[in-house]
Amino acid sequence: MTAENQVVLITGASRGLGMHLALGFARPGYRVAVHYGSRSGEAEEVAASVRRQGGEALPFTADLSEPAQAEEMVHRILDIWGGIHILINNAAIIRDAPAVSMPEKDWDAVMDLDLSGPFHAMRAVSGPMRDQGGGEIINMVSIAGVRGSAGQANYAAAKAALIGLTKSAAREWGPFNIRVNAVCPGFMETDMTRSVPEQVRSLALEQSCLSGFCDTGDLVRFIRALVTMRTVTGQVFHLDSRII
Repeated sequence: MTAENQVVLITGASRGLGMHLALGFARPGYRVAVHYGSRSGEAEEVAASVRRQGGEALPFTADLSEPAQAEEMVHRILDIWGGIHILINNAAIIRDAPAVSMPEKDWDAVMDLDLSGPFHAMRAVSGPMRDQGGGEIINMVSIAGVRGSAGQANYAAAKAALIGLTKSAAREWGPFNIRVNAVCPGFMETDMTRSVPEQVRSLALEQSCLSGFCDTGDLVRFIRALVTMRTVTGQVFHLDSRII
């Protein structure tokens, strides 16, 4: 897949990892749909940065926990650019608490955005991707969904389910040349992880074979390479120096 007029939809792209991913596609030939939930100013700044670096970009808002809003956002992108070739499901939140005392609203909030959100976005783009002859979907998952994480039952459960969704969608949509993969980065410095307790950060360092956090630049470069691979689907790629 070349970058010629490729439309890339990145959810949760107004800051953090999503911002880095958007800037990773800031080059001629890419059209970047910068999704955001409520941070319109930050999303416009990201879009402007992409444009300054040679790509096309526009911000698009949607509450991805609502399937109708995901559909509406996809239709807006199609009306402007005529297709969606790459979807990167990055939007996520954390609401940490011990499972026994986790408020129901925190369980629901994480499940709604971290699991239902990707599902709604995937389903919304699947038709256009099928009609255009294929596409690439990348779901950002987490080591928490593979190993579990004390105090993060909601987040770990959502990410584990997202891995299952990735593999199931790859089987269903492979005949339409829609490739679906998951990328599992290690602990990295983002807006979301800065709120994680220090003991969690220390443990992540201890478990790293290279005694360091995952590099955002490495992650972006890997994803840029992954979207060019025509025969890879249903895989979970671990970009971490921890041994699982």
